Amino acid sequence: MRRYHTKIWARGVTLLLLGGLLGGARAEVSHVHGQTLYVPVYSEIPYGDRDRTLELAATLSIRNMDRKVAVIIQQVDYYDAQGKHMRSYVQEPRLLPPLATVEFIIKASDRIGGISASFLVVWESRMPCVPPVVEAVMIGTASTQGISFVSQGRVVEEKR
Repeated sequence: MRRYHTKIWARGVTLLLLGGLLGGARAEVSHVHGQTLYVPVYSEIPYGDRDRTLELAATLSIRNMDRKVAVIIQQVDYYDAQGKHMRSYVQEPRLLPPLATVEFIIKASDRIGGISASFLVVWESRMPCVPPVVEAVMIGTASTQGISFVSQGRVVEEKR
C-alpha cells in the first residue's frame, strides 16, 4: 500500500514540476488601440425532456485591465439568435478609467434575445493598451436548482 501511495505522490510531483516548467513562461501581453468583440449570451437555456427552458439573468462585464490607460466604450449592441439588432446600451462614447469596470444587465424576465443571443462590443483607446476583459455571466434558479456560467468575448476585429 505504501508503495502505491509513493508512486501516486511521485507522479503528482512530476506533473507539478512539468506544469511549472511548461506553463511558467510569461505570455507576452499585446497592446492594441481597440477591438470589436463578439460575446455569446444566453437569456434562457433548455433543460429536461419536455422542451422547458430556464430563464437566466445575464450580466455583460467590461473590465479595463490596463493600469494607466483609459478605454472608451464606443458600442454595446444586443442581438437576438437570428442576428437581428435588439437594442443599444451605449448612446454616446463612455470613458472607462484604468482598472474600472462597467456592467450591462439583462433581466431574467427579458427573453427578447432568445436562447442564443449575443453582444457586439466596440472599444478603443488613444494609445496602445492592454485589452479589457469582456465576458457575460449568466445565472438562473428554479426551485432548489441553480445554474451559472461565464461566456468569454471573442475578438472579431483589432485596431493596432
